[in-house]
Amino acid sequence: MKYLFNIILTACMFFVACKKELKVNSPTVSIDLKNARSSIDDTFVFKLGDTCKFALSGYADNIIFWGGSVGNKYELRNRSLKLGKTTLSFTTTSSFGTQTGTLQVLATNKLKGMDSVSVVNTNWTNITNRAALATSATAVNSGIVDLSDIISNERDSLFIAFKYTGVTGSTQRTWVVSNYLVNNVLADYTYNLASLANDNLFWTRYGNVWTPASARWVATTTGLTIIGGPATQASNTSWVVSKPIYAGRVAPDVPTATVKNISAAATTAYSYKYAATGEYKATFISYNTTPDGAESSIKEFKIKIIP
Repeated sequence: MKYLFNIILTACMFFVACKKELKVNSPTVSIDLKNARSSIDDTFVFKLGDTCKFALSGYADNIIFWGGSVGNKYELRNRSLKLGKTTLSFTTTSSFGTQTGTLQVLATNKLKGMDSVSVVNTNWTNITNRAALATSATAVNSGIVDLSDIISNERDSLFIAFKYTGVTGSTQRTWVVSNYLVNNVLADYTYNLASLANDNLFWTRYGNVWTPASARWVATTTGLTIIGGPATQASNTSWVVSKPIYAGRVAPDVPTATVKNISAAATTAYSYKYAATGEYKATFISYNTTPDGAESSIKEFKIKIIP
């Protein structure tokens, strides 16, 4: 047994001694921009419609380009939270009957639970008067409803509720809510936080009338619908509540293009044309990797596009 142990130990020591790390070479790529119309200090100036032509020499396994346009800024590659203005918009139609005040639109950032007791007892902010609502089967857009006063910080959650009330004794109204959008609006970027197309499975319904089934909210990818009953229908209070919406959420910026990957031959040129006037920071990230490590380099250019 001792003899076998010594053999195994010797083999392990031999393997460790023979294992070599795969050395990572630093990228040697050099990148220049030489076709600018002019330069001001360290900024290269082009006219709208010009093509920025970058000359490359040396080598890197991978080269990634970030143009600096909205959504493609290298410095925002790890950003996931940034609170702008929180807005809500939707479209409504209201059919049948003449009952009034049957739809309320509510919002809160403090909902303790998704059970009926929590929903009913929550201190909702009534935002109905901030939106235009339909009075007939003609569709009416709510306009942009600003919810910024309900949000405390970029990590805050938001809940939207539509509360329906129908009263027995006369025909109860039918409502359809469509084009529902909640957005985080930044100075140069709008991130969609919620929509019917993405959230139709995450609405939660509550109500005191469940027969017929049409007397409760139905959520689809195109609309939230509740069908009012006839005059003999029991009085109905019915809620539909959104999923938690994280108000400050944004998508991290992504590269504009892959200039070269490890399987491609070395490249000597890259061209890019900006679609609008403005000032941009173009960034090239060059890197080599092995299972044992990585080496990278960065090259930045300040670019101004004029009319």
